[in-house]
Amino acid sequence: MSGAHQLAVGWAVRFRGEPPSPDTLRRHVRARLADLPTLTHRVEEGPGSRTRFVSVPELDPREHVHELLMTDPREQWQSCLREVLTRPLPAGHRPPWDLWLIHGYGDGTGPPEYVLVFRIHHALEDGAGHHYVLRTLFTPRIAPQRSRRVADTPAPAPVESGGRVSFRAVLGIAGDVAGSLRGSGNWAVLRRPPTGNLATAVGTAATRRLLALSRALDTDISVVFLTALTGAMRAVAVAGEERPAPLALLWPLTVRTGGERGAVGNYLTMVRLRLPCAEPLPLRRLASLSRQLEAGRVERRMRTSRALMRRAPLPMSLGTLRLLMRPRHASLTGTYFPAALPQPTLGEARLDGALGLGAPLPGQLCHLTLLRYRSECTLSVVHDTAFARGADLPELWLAALAELEAVVRDARE
Repeated sequence: MSGAHQLAVGWAVRFRGEPPSPDTLRRHVRARLADLPTLTHRVEEGPGSRTRFVSVPELDPREHVHELLMTDPREQWQSCLREVLTRPLPAGHRPPWDLWLIHGYGDGTGPPEYVLVFRIHHALEDGAGHHYVLRTLFTPRIAPQRSRRVADTPAPAPVESGGRVSFRAVLGIAGDVAGSLRGSGNWAVLRRPPTGNLATAVGTAATRRLLALSRALDTDISVVFLTALTGAMRAVAVAGEERPAPLALLWPLTVRTGGERGAVGNYLTMVRLRLPCAEPLPLRRLASLSRQLEAGRVERRMRTSRALMRRAPLPMSLGTLRLLMRPRHASLTGTYFPAALPQPTLGEARLDGALGLGAPLPGQLCHLTLLRYRSECTLSVVHDTAFARGADLPELWLAALAELEAVVRDARE
């Protein structure tokens, strides 16, 4: 599945039931717009390349909510994404987001179902923001979030809201900035110039498998995800007759507070992880990643980043974040997100499948998202076609997951 690169991020969900009409869906979205400020703003470049968020009070849902009727059956609902990803986001005076209603891809023998694909420009929304949109659209009405003024880049909050600064976390941020200047490694397969054309590959594992592994190994799903990803990337290197070497990966951490869940903009910091791809033993890979993602270390990093972003002068905080997001800093971006959606529905239809849609940062070739929703964990890989092996990563990840399960079984016997 391929499409043009435009830093569009979001999600895709499947509903079981008869699809609504496009006008019904547009009325539903309009009724929730008051609680969704990211959908009523567009992005402008201000003085000094400073991003400004400009309100669009008269939004026409017909310019954003579209229908796509498929004329040929598909084996998997995820394969319907191709036709949407090739299309540009709304531009000009319109907020850069769209919502696609896709149906008609079944073979007619099963119960009716349809897919909704939501995309938005990354400047307006991060992963936690996507979750807020998904929750607000498809669960019973919740109290609207108090959002910051959004005419410009988010303004600094009062100093006391930032929390304490950890010296160790400051050193970690400084080390990551230094890493962005050194470069991310020497993997030839990931140093190719981007073509600008993106493709998507998807793989699914039962949530119970990852939970069982995390319990057996006394860790969490994010570490299990990254351990299997390390094995998958090692397999890519070996297949390409390249010597496996440690590989840098950007791992986003949210710095949103509870009252900022629906606020416009990116509330992220980045941690630079080293995937131990040179390590042939799965349990040693897991041990390395567990140390890097130790809970106290992550919490200190989030708290310190939140404080610095609110206390430091805006040019300094934005400049630091840009350094952390340089493609020289890391060859890949990966994230894990558990979706908590109480009884999501749209009319009489119920939501029973979901995946995240990331985008490689400019200069990168690959972004990976593992989204957990109820009984399934879905890995979605969005990669530039210059990295052709990106299409194989879901299968390689599942194979590495099975290898880790085998190690656990052998240890018990």
